[in-house]
Amino acid sequence: MITKNSDITVKIFLGVVAVILVGLIIAWSTGVFRDKRNDLNEGTRKINNVINSMAEFDMLVYDGGTITGSMLMELIKDAADGKLDVNITYRTLQMGENAEPISYPSPEPAKNDGKYINPRGRFIGEVTRNDNEVITGVIFTQVD
Repeated sequence: MITKNSDITVKIFLGVVAVILVGLIIAWSTGVFRDKRNDLNEGTRKINNVINSMAEFDMLVYDGGTITGSMLMELIKDAADGKLDVNITYRTLQMGENAEPISYPSPEPAKNDGKYINPRGRFIGEVTRNDNEVITGVIFTQVD
């Protein structure tokens, strides 16, 4: 009889050890999955920041830079088609220095209209930002 009682004790002990080990394995794997999910979220956040900074870099090219009227018309067309996520506005020499910038899309004006963009004209860009320092638009002013 002594051997039967000792067999039950061993089986109970092994059962308790198995339950504890299974619990530890489940706790460990849950922690690993949580850490990996946090790592994945952090990686996604970093990728989004890089993409945003690349998009911003594309617009910073125009800050203080000079482009031709034909390039400005292409930018306006891209903005109207939804390829750009910023507002493109412009001022021409005929509009006057204190004129309010015109936003896209505007109908094709006649050459004698103040809204006409001379394809050979030169325009200087100025980047506009919101309160969070995110680029919201570019204002182009004609210099000649």
